Amino acid sequence: MRPRGAVKPLPDGPFPVPLSTIDWLVSRESPAARFVALRDLLGRPAKDPDLKKAKQGFSRDPFVRDMLALLRARLEPGEGAGVAGLERRYDGGAWLALFLTEIGGDGALPLLHHAGDVLLARWEKVLVAIDRHGETNLDAPLFRAALRVLARIGWERDARVLEGADALAARALAGRGRTEKDLLLFASLPEDARSERVTRAISFLSTRLLDDELPAALAAGAPEELVMPGFPCGDETDLAEMLLALASVLPPESRSEPVLARSLARLAARADHRARWKLERPRPERLPVALERMGELSRWVTLRALSVFQHFLGLEVPVAPPRRRT
Repeated sequence: MRPRGAVKPLPDGPFPVPLSTIDWLVSRESPAARFVALRDLLGRPAKDPDLKKAKQGFSRDPFVRDMLALLRARLEPGEGAGVAGLERRYDGGAWLALFLTEIGGDGALPLLHHAGDVLLARWEKVLVAIDRHGETNLDAPLFRAALRVLARIGWERDARVLEGADALAARALAGRGRTEKDLLLFASLPEDARSERVTRAISFLSTRLLDDELPAALAAGAPEELVMPGFPCGDETDLAEMLLALASVLPPESRSEPVLARSLARLAARADHRARWKLERPRPERLPVALERMGELSRWVTLRALSVFQHFLGLEVPVAPPRRRT
């Protein structure tokens, strides 16, 4: 058995992906995964007919449908609403909205747009205090989740969201951040709208991830859970999310970093021969709806992993299935 971290290096060139795996990802069996695969992995333009149809079918995805029903109950007045119904991990409205945005939901969904208004109202006092440079008592993971939702559903240039991100950047530079979660938030902000402190935090956190956290995750004796992919992750993280965070802020040529090359090889080693990954960790506790079954092949883990390889290495997909030998 190879020692932990000593995986076979990846060959030079793009990461190979069979056409059958692309077909599996864009299958109509999972409308939400189909939409995200067309939009992000295949890069279809907004006017593409297939992408338009996939977006129209997004809310018919069973997981999306059930999550929207739960989110509606958390946002409307009555039992289950209020602060507890908004904040509780992981079935509170803020977290449900975050998970919906992680599978492609955006402000075009009326309920998610309404969630944005509710989140801004909930954190109004905190945002005012940040604007006035006053004292704030933050539940940083929850506040970060709320800002990630807002940035993804249309408030990415809103001054309040930008100032909130700047406050989290200050915490990160003081060593009180959460590396991959902060990076995913900062990457969702337009580059020309990021504060100087957010830009510095991106550099600081990506360096820390490369120099300390990735080597620790790959080291002998590190918890196995760190390299076992899960989705959605909530407050936890895994190797795939760490690499996705780096892919969101680093240029492709960063693949020459030795620890990044080792990490990509480690991630590839968990895929099967068709470049598909399993869901290896249970869903976050209290998340009331299962997106996929643990232990089975996961479209969402595969999409996340392939997005990483697409950024750093590129993907090699045959234009047609290979001919059968006769």
